[in-house]
Amino acid sequence: MTDAEQWLKSRAGTARLPWSDLVRLVSFAQGELGVDDDGKPGFATLARLDQHNGDQASSKPLPIPKGRAATVALYGDPSWVKLTKGRAVDLDDRWERLNIMWFSLHTGKRVRMHRMVGAEFVQLYKQACDASGYTPASVQTFNPRVIGRTSRLSMHAYGIAFDVDGIKPKGGQVENPWGGVRADGTPSLLRQNMAFVDVFEAAGWCWGGRWRKGKGDDMHFQRSFP
Repeated sequence: MTDAEQWLKSRAGTARLPWSDLVRLVSFAQGELGVDDDGKPGFATLARLDQHNGDQASSKPLPIPKGRAATVALYGDPSWVKLTKGRAVDLDDRWERLNIMWFSLHTGKRVRMHRMVGAEFVQLYKQACDASGYTPASVQTFNPRVIGRTSRLSMHAYGIAFDVDGIKPKGGQVENPWGGVRADGTPSLLRQNMAFVDVFEAAGWCWGGRWRKGKGDDMHFQRSFP
């Protein structure tokens, strides 16, 4: 039960709600719909409500965009500024607040993803772990940054990408490195447990291990295609 539903339940039986409570109710609903929660049911709120009702009535899955233009059209276009150090960027606060949400994995870990992608990711991640017997030690999701050696925004900054076991642990090795071969000469853990990849690819996600440049980015998955 959502916060909004809990609040409504607590108010059940009230003959008349004061104006302040009505504003609060609209704000709750706006938060659920992913629009600016200003308490004013304007055109943006009503349009998103219509879309939400259509989404609920439709059994069609969210499309998988191909190309950056289609990706931006579906998930939104955050304005951003490159920071002075590294690959980090400063995203538009409003876009981030309206689109990036927390989700809980079956492992207990909480991650941030785009609101249109997070629930699907949580479901697929558990299916992938169960099907493969491989539960990654680390998973990285939303990260506001550019793609290495480019000025293009990473899919992680949109909240529609994740990396698994892509960080070198102390005294260990990267388990899913570029090229698919670990430092000890053995295949990446994903290549040893391809059922994990199969689950996401069957749902239409793109696996970086298929990319030809550099023989593939094994750790990376995204809900769009280049």
